[in-house]
Amino acid sequence: MLEFSPISPKDYGRYYKYRDKDPSAASEASFTTVFIWNNYYNLECSENGEFFFLRFNIKGKEPSYFFPIGSGNIDKALTELSDYAASNGEKLCFRLVSKENKDKLIEAFGDRLSVKESRDSFDYVYLTQRMISLSGKKLHSKRNHLNYFIENYNYRYVKVEDKATLEKCAEKAYELVSSKKKNKNSFELGAMKSYFEHYFEFNQTGGMLEINGEIAAMSFGEKISDDTVLIQIELADESYRGAYQAINKLFCENEWESFTYVNREEDMGIEGLRKAKMSYQPEFLVEKYYLWEE
Repeated sequence: MLEFSPISPKDYGRYYKYRDKDPSAASEASFTTVFIWNNYYNLECSENGEFFFLRFNIKGKEPSYFFPIGSGNIDKALTELSDYAASNGEKLCFRLVSKENKDKLIEAFGDRLSVKESRDSFDYVYLTQRMISLSGKKLHSKRNHLNYFIENYNYRYVKVEDKATLEKCAEKAYELVSSKKKNKNSFELGAMKSYFEHYFEFNQTGGMLEINGEIAAMSFGEKISDDTVLIQIELADESYRGAYQAINKLFCENEWESFTYVNREEDMGIEGLRKAKMSYQPEFLVEKYYLWEE
């Protein structure tokens, strides 16, 4: 029988022991993504030697699971999860499941599981070179904002490599997030604080734009596969026109130019954020699904 325990930073290496055998383009391929939202997910984890298991304990919702991470006898792993749920008197639920893994669950459990598309959790994936060049007619307005920024501000790009610079970014990030009247999500602020706390421990990469000693924009991310990078945080002071376009371009150009794709995460169902992400013309979306036992 599986035994679950609360997830902690110490599980970073254990997670990648399994994830490296089971690569993914989804944002959840990052332990950082999984861990920093733990104030919402209340995650527990387990392993059986072939797979790493994650159990979600979201307040007010049925306990659920991520699709097992790793390589081996997946039928056995799914049976173990099913037995564990049954032993706790719970119905079997899976969340943030890829299209491919959704099909595996349907094959394993058949009509036992209902399926729902989790559109708000779809990841937006772009071509890195297009994020750098902003080429094409559909990105014309983005180029205009970028050109304004370049031509009108005396800026400099700084890689975030030391504690003092990171702390400066964190302070500005909290200020920017807290000032958004439409964004009072305490879980997002908590995730951001957790991210900065574990930045070096989780091998993250960051860059910022400075204008006259003040931070105008910042971006942070990491490699999640041989050809894909994940952007975890991107923030800008919108009083500087073109700051978002500038940090998007310069972060990719300076840190990730050799990668084919940039995953810029989901839109969380926020209408304005979805419109903004679609306006950058994603190459494809990473589909995700929720499956549950009635």
